[in-house]
Amino acid sequence: MPTLLSRRGHGAPRCVGGAAVIALAVSALVVAGASGCQDTNRTSRAQQFGTHESREKMNEQNLVYAISVLREIDESPSPDSLSTVIDRLNQWTHSKEPAADWKPDPLLESLPEGLRDLPAARGLAELRFPQSDGVELQQAVWLGGIARRASGENNAPVAKALALFDWVVRNIQIEADAAIEVPHFAREVLVFGRGTATERAWLFALLARQEGLDVVMLALPGKDGGEPRPWLPAMVSDGELYLFDPRLGLPVPGPDGRPVATLREVLADPGLLRKLDADERRPYPVKADDLAKIAVLVEASPIYLAQRMHMVESQLSGRESLVLSVRPTAVAERLASHANVERVELWPLPYERLAGRAKLDRATREKQARELAPFLQLAPFLQPPTILWQGRVLHILGNFDGPKSASAFYQQARPADADIQQMKDRAHPQRRALADAMAELLATAKQDASYWLGLVAFERGNYDAAIDYFKTRTLEATPGGPWTAGARYNLGRTYEALGRADEAIQLYQADRSPQRTGNMLRAQRLEEAAKGQKADEAKAAEK
Repeated sequence: MPTLLSRRGHGAPRCVGGAAVIALAVSALVVAGASGCQDTNRTSRAQQFGTHESREKMNEQNLVYAISVLREIDESPSPDSLSTVIDRLNQWTHSKEPAADWKPDPLLESLPEGLRDLPAARGLAELRFPQSDGVELQQAVWLGGIARRASGENNAPVAKALALFDWVVRNIQIEADAAIEVPHFAREVLVFGRGTATERAWLFALLARQEGLDVVMLALPGKDGGEPRPWLPAMVSDGELYLFDPRLGLPVPGPDGRPVATLREVLADPGLLRKLDADERRPYPVKADDLAKIAVLVEASPIYLAQRMHMVESQLSGRESLVLSVRPTAVAERLASHANVERVELWPLPYERLAGRAKLDRATREKQARELAPFLQLAPFLQPPTILWQGRVLHILGNFDGPKSASAFYQQARPADADIQQMKDRAHPQRRALADAMAELLATAKQDASYWLGLVAFERGNYDAAIDYFKTRTLEATPGGPWTAGARYNLGRTYEALGRADEAIQLYQADRSPQRTGNMLRAQRLEEAAKGQKADEAKAAEK
């Protein structure tokens, strides 16, 4: 029987093991009721049984403790926390036996041979947790928290998918493919708050998984028989594929005013795709004829195919539950009746990122270090080290209130410009270059914190504060800065929430980011809605 883990506030977790607890109770009763006239062999067997069950229960506590540490790791950061999690998990699996019927998912064979041979892919049957699993488990906690918060009270699959997709579009500023110098893992996209359209799709799929939804990547036939070309993510529900375009930041509109179309609906009504044309000169690059035969790519990073992760997942329930596994063949079976799905394969992207990260050259590693630099905070005399990192992680977790919250840490990461200048002015001439570098680092961290405070304010419904951070402290404070695109879009969304459509329209029309077409379409829809409202008001006035 699975061990059920539950939590009560921030106290120590309890272990409630159905079969184990019953067996221990029966064993205790047998031993307690034994008298001198009983068969000694029977008593010995009962004592041995109790010892075995006690050891099993003690071993289960290793899992309980590991999950407890994992849940608290971001609230009370410690350098050794992830190592502790992995150590306890390895103690837990030490006495476990591999499932007799376990085998890698057959769709693993759809990957190119070079990717199938990656160490992470070859070790799927292993029960021992490598240290690298620590960040994967931490990522699952982050994703689960975001998914629950973003989906809110929505229970219908389509409504959940729309909410999760909207969260990604608002929180992950889109970057042009060519602008990304270091290809990121999904957790890095989440931490940095920026990514390509493809990386947005990846994060959308992982968030949806935590809410029990399957989001796959659709790919169009390759030119001249080449490899399929990834197009956009789709949510699988009741054999249908609901379409979302992360480059536009919009779902493909459905018929009769419904917010999202299915692949079948687009094929039946090609005009739905034409609603995504920016204008006659800039049509949407995909036509219904391109979709007659598509490939479905399933996100199945090695961690989600590993036997050890499935074992952990099966032991968690309630508030402790995490989705740590996926069955790609089950997704394929659900789409078997879809006439336009030519084949289902694993999405190579996670494996390609693993392979690429192992081969980074020195120049790329230096670029990677520069990306991380604002989180390291090299000026402890102005603020504690890792202050921005703590704020970012608490933001991801949805901890927005109190002295140890995302808001509090972000505010600490925003020193006054005069303080930064004073640090430079007081630097010894021989340390001037170092002071300049530190000042640049602090300025970057301040820009990040200001923008992210705007996202926190928006999520909390504090729209006046959101306007201040997006407009005054980001767009006006650093025109043309690193968060211009995201701040402009989210300021537009803030004006929409306040009913100030004209101001939102101006912002969307001024956009020049890779999401420009989607923002223009959003502006057009707001204009059409305003015209419709005015027409309704005029008719009402005539009556």
